[in-house]
Amino acid sequence: MIQLWRVHRTVDQVAAWPFVERILRKRYDRRFEENRRSNLFRGVFDTFPSGYPVMFWIQKLFAGGCTRVFDLGGHVGVSSYTHLRYLDHPRTLQWCVHDAPAVDAMGRQIARERDAHGLLSFSDRVEDVDGTDVLMALGALQYLPETLANSLARVESLPRNLILNLLPLHERRSYFTLQSIGTAFCPYRISSAPEFVASLEKLGYSMVDRWENAEKSCEIPFQTDLSLDRYHGFYFRHAN
Repeated sequence: MIQLWRVHRTVDQVAAWPFVERILRKRYDRRFEENRRSNLFRGVFDTFPSGYPVMFWIQKLFAGGCTRVFDLGGHVGVSSYTHLRYLDHPRTLQWCVHDAPAVDAMGRQIARERDAHGLLSFSDRVEDVDGTDVLMALGALQYLPETLANSLARVESLPRNLILNLLPLHERRSYFTLQSIGTAFCPYRISSAPEFVASLEKLGYSMVDRWENAEKSCEIPFQTDLSLDRYHGFYFRHAN
């Protein structure tokens, strides 16, 4: 028994070596993702995964008859491919993605191979949000040159529902920082939370739900009071 205990301790010590641990983690991640029979677990989290509220409200909106989604900053349609794998959706669903023209072009090319039912489309015009049932923006608003409220103020028929996630908000003031993404430096908008909510309420929206993205943070060196220890998500519904 002592010999066996020593063997286990040695194995545990070796597994703790950084390069060995990385190999073991990658192997387990692959097993976790390919698993079909076992009861496996992965990771330790302080809060419930923040993507759940988005899926919860989208499913409810689909069940309530919403069929037109405008995915603002949706890249190549990543959210549509992810969410529609797990959600029941109407046969008449139209999921429109708006991003930079080059990204939209790539999205159209991918959709020709992956979007067998033709649910996905791409638009280079943010004005095409006009009249949609749901505007969804997941981690995109901070990169836009103007606020969401200012963009929507020019729309003739406002989207009835807003699902917003991964928003960097400060409790007192609005400001910009600069983000390095490896290939470029990007202006990065951080809005005042009260000001952000009030700007949408002024357009006739009411906040239905709000949640926190505790896994996201924004640390600005030498600016502790303006750094963020969490991001935020919202569901707004229009009065009409």
